[in-house]
Amino acid sequence: MFGRRITFGKKQYSLAEVREMTRPTPDDDGITRVFPKEIWNDPKIGSMLRELGFNPDDPRNIRKTADDYIAMFAAARKRLEQRAEVFNRDMTARYGYCRAVPFLVIDRTIWDGEHGAFLYGSMDLIGFDDWNVLMLAADERTKQLCGIAGHPGTVPPITEAVTNYVIDWKARHEMLLESFGVTATSGQGGITGEQYEAEKDALRQEIIDKVGWMKPRIIAELLRIQG
Repeated sequence: MFGRRITFGKKQYSLAEVREMTRPTPDDDGITRVFPKEIWNDPKIGSMLRELGFNPDDPRNIRKTADDYIAMFAAARKRLEQRAEVFNRDMTARYGYCRAVPFLVIDRTIWDGEHGAFLYGSMDLIGFDDWNVLMLAADERTKQLCGIAGHPGTVPPITEAVTNYVIDWKARHEMLLESFGVTATSGQGGITGEQYEAEKDALRQEIIDKVGWMKPRIIAELLRIQG
């Protein structure tokens, strides 16, 4: 949303540039905003932000802190642990034994790498949530009794393929931002804020759907390899 370019006199500023003019420190109410409260008092910048439909407490203007993300990931991990417990309990009741563990289709190396911030910061996705998780056998007994594929650990070919998908999704999102910025520059050839949000939501759903498409194929390939 920060690709839009605004003209102040002869100088054109994008929202990204305005954001860079400010320091990511908390306001006096303890909340860290993308555009701090004080900047809204600027007669040019403040009025420009309001014309674009922003306000100081707009959810888009609230910057998540490192602590926010740590808490968010910790809660998601806890939910995953609980789902794994339920899965193992249900499968044990059915087959007499089960020790399955989560496998992340978009794995930790990607989330912790240079593209992770795009997934959780721009797309509001968390890798520990169900859309990205397969439950796979942690031992041979579980494979045989429960009929599920064994957990392979990290699989470089899968990581490489998924990384290429993520790079493409990230580039497409950047193009969306560029197109959004054209609207503020000339009003022609760009997209509105509503169109940007709709396109972003569609891209987010495409990511979820692609991972869902990959899941049965990963399982089938693991079963083939593992015999």
